[in-house]
Amino acid sequence: MAESAAFLIREADFDDAAGIADVHVRTWQATYRDILPAAYLDGMSDIRHAAMWADVLDKPDRLGVTLIAEAGKDGIIGFADCTHERGTRARDQGEISALYVLPAWQRGGVGVTLVKAGAQALAAGGMTQLAIWVLQENALARDFYAHIGGELSETRRSGFLGLDLTEVCYRWTDVAPLLV
Repeated sequence: MAESAAFLIREADFDDAAGIADVHVRTWQATYRDILPAAYLDGMSDIRHAAMWADVLDKPDRLGVTLIAEAGKDGIIGFADCTHERGTRARDQGEISALYVLPAWQRGGVGVTLVKAGAQALAAGGMTQLAIWVLQENALARDFYAHIGGELSETRRSGFLGLDLTEVCYRWTDVAPLLV
């Protein structure tokens, strides 16, 4: 799909589940250390997450795509899960429901390349808008989404592990600027 000198972006397949799980667990443990309980983060399992991602990637009628960033010997260094926006019936609204890049690879173009590739995949499916929800406390991600053109649009409350969390949405009402 997309390529830079350091990494390649491609659509994930079933065999990528373990690599995606590794990125998922490691980024959660780094990113949410001061937001979520340490006991939960420390107990996250590559095996459980690999099974979850294998199930996602194995659905033949799935409405979406998971993209991965790969870098030579480092393997999978990031991923983006792209689908129709959850909670809406509008056919033109897409969402990147998960976007994670290993800390060592952040600020090197991987995240923006994944967002652009995700927008391209969604646009190919007829979606012209994009939403990305993020925890309000995740300042690094919020700065990133604002920097690449996302407009802060709404908030919602969600419960997780008995915590009352606030999520904020960064929205692109037109994905065209991300397609260049």
